Amino acid sequence: MKLKKKYQLLLFIAVISVPFILLLISILMSLIYDLAFKSKNSDIPFHESFAYPTMLGVFILSLFLLAFLFSKSINSLLNKINILNETIRNLASDEEIPNKLEVKSDDEIGKLTKAVNLLIERTTYRELELKQQEELKKELLNKLRHDINTPLTAIRLQLFYLEDQYTNQVPLLQSLYQQIDYISELTNEYKIQSTDALDNSYILNDEVNVHDLLKMMVRKWGYLYNMHGIELIYHSLNGELEWISNDLWLQRLFDNVFQNVLNHSRADKLVITIENNVVSIKDNGIGFDIDSKSKGLGLKIIEDIAKTLHIKYNLESNESGTLFSFTVEKKI
Repeated sequence: MKLKKKYQLLLFIAVISVPFILLLISILMSLIYDLAFKSKNSDIPFHESFAYPTMLGVFILSLFLLAFLFSKSINSLLNKINILNETIRNLASDEEIPNKLEVKSDDEIGKLTKAVNLLIERTTYRELELKQQEELKKELLNKLRHDINTPLTAIRLQLFYLEDQYTNQVPLLQSLYQQIDYISELTNEYKIQSTDALDNSYILNDEVNVHDLLKMMVRKWGYLYNMHGIELIYHSLNGELEWISNDLWLQRLFDNVFQNVLNHSRADKLVITIENNVVSIKDNGIGFDIDSKSKGLGLKIIEDIAKTLHIKYNLESNESGTLFSFTVEKKI
């Protein structure tokens, strides 16, 4: 029942009940007096006897009882309004999101309660969505730091190698060291203001000569691998290989593979092969458990970039080494 009809009905009952109760009480009191007390009270008329003021007292008590019953309905409405008010205030505060309210009626208060519950659901969804976006931003920031520190490490080691050959350029090399350290510190302090996840990034694809790219990567990482006693071997059994992809992002992909092998594999050989349009990168290191939940950040970046570039990525690892395999999943 709607609130308007409900309280119109209560008002009508209140108006009708007052004279009806007065009439009923007067008749009952009169009958009781005539049957039980009139003969004992020298046949004094009802309106002159003690029963009349008693009747008025009962009537006043009945009015108070009616007022109490009607006030219970008003208090019930006020309690519902107060609960809604408190819930909305809690929802607007920085505290935890309140629980959904129980809908006990289908009147205007019930509909308002449903609307508040809908607002709670929407706010809960937005809170979870914002939390997820924040986690994605943090993850992307960590990936960015990782990607920046990877080439910085290579540059730092190559500068160390050049110090022995160019002793007269020490001040210049020292300045380069300082700039590298500055960039490294800057990435650690950097805070992203607005960043999208990799899945939402727009990447311009073009023809990429994977053979030339891998040759360049081998030259790029050759010195570092030599410094760590790792033999770097490249075989292109298919000759040329072209993918519709993005050159820069492919470099990021393979950089993370080379970095991961260098830092974690404990291998002494890394073989890169192009065969049947598949790029395979295999080391003879200690391997790791690929089902472990504590995968490194580098592996997560490799997986995400491969997914973004629509490259089919497969990882195999055991105690005899680790194999990374890449092939184009679909053309764009």
